[in-house]
Amino acid sequence: MFVLAYGNIYSYDKEKNSLEIIEINHSFSRTLSDEFSQMFYETWAILDENFYDEHFHGINWKEKRDFYAGFLVDIRHRNNLRELLNDMLGELNASHMGFSSKGDEEKSFYNAYTASLGVVFDNENPYKIERILRRSNLDLTNPVLKAGDLITAVNSITVNPLINRDFFLSFPIKLNELSLTVKREGVDVRVNFPTYTTAEIYDLLYDEWINKNKEYVNKKSDGQVAYVHMKDMSTQSYEQFVIDMTTYANNADALVFDLRYNRGRNVHDNVLGFLSQKPYLNWKYREGMLSPQPLFAPSAKPMILVMNEHSLSDAEMTATGFRELGLGKLLGTETYRWIIFTSGKWLVDGSFVRIPAWGCYTLNGDNLELTGVSPDIYVNTTFKDRLKENDPQLDRTIEEVIKDLENRK
Repeated sequence: MFVLAYGNIYSYDKEKNSLEIIEINHSFSRTLSDEFSQMFYETWAILDENFYDEHFHGINWKEKRDFYAGFLVDIRHRNNLRELLNDMLGELNASHMGFSSKGDEEKSFYNAYTASLGVVFDNENPYKIERILRRSNLDLTNPVLKAGDLITAVNSITVNPLINRDFFLSFPIKLNELSLTVKREGVDVRVNFPTYTTAEIYDLLYDEWINKNKEYVNKKSDGQVAYVHMKDMSTQSYEQFVIDMTTYANNADALVFDLRYNRGRNVHDNVLGFLSQKPYLNWKYREGMLSPQPLFAPSAKPMILVMNEHSLSDAEMTATGFRELGLGKLLGTETYRWIIFTSGKWLVDGSFVRIPAWGCYTLNGDNLELTGVSPDIYVNTTFKDRLKENDPQLDRTIEEVIKDLENRK
């Protein structure tokens, strides 16, 4: 018996229950031009067989194949192939598409990782800490990093205030901890603390924005209105949505449901099913208070869904369903028009082709990929609004939902 494992061939000794490696030596000659040509035609065929619209958004898909195939003779690098195929896929004018590929010939010897610190720096002094990000773990450092601290050295290397800060925070390997020397009230303080990735910093800033909105809505509505935001339509976000809806939001008289900047996934049916719950009877135990069934019934209260031009994919499905089910008004701007459910296929070399395979349509037959979702109440947030940290969409939403509350009294 022979076994193929870990990239090697072994003979199996049944009596000893052991494997013995069989040494082999084999050379294989690859021609990238032939390989790239094969990948080109396979990618075209995958879309030809699986694209959600049999009319290919009105283009002649075979003509596009022949046109772009004419450039194969000039392909010299994998990056050329990526550009060629993604240009061809772009002719379909559809979302959720793309061709990705990487090979050993592209690997670089040198790498650089830039550490993030979990702080916001002063606009005038790039080495001065303005504040610590909410929920960052810098309050666990010993001593604690504080607002106002001025970084003077990173890992004992003195910084130059005339040089970009990232120069001193970039390293050939990813470091999990850094040592900073900061000037605090004229005294040098050495602080060791864990680093963050850029993605982690993004999440911390995003969570700060959500928390700020929650507090703002609560204050401006005198506690009558709850604010619930979903970053995306993933299972994790849905679980947090349920927690929010069954805790503080359940005690409020109305709901602001925020899907701005939501980048989709696939839990629209779960979300809409939860929001659609309405009371159908009451029950109680002896001498107790009446309690509604179901216990959580959001649709019995005024609700408004907020969306913007960055609401896309499953957020657009959710907004459409919210309107069709009569759950409340849509406020904001038109959605992104980026909604086709997708799968994908791997090529033998590890390249990957995304396949937009399921179109999404309103009950009237409109293709959401082409029409998006329009709001009932149009409110835009301008660049100046963002600079001044104004949120006219949220202000108008609070105004509208309180108006709905008063109309029900």
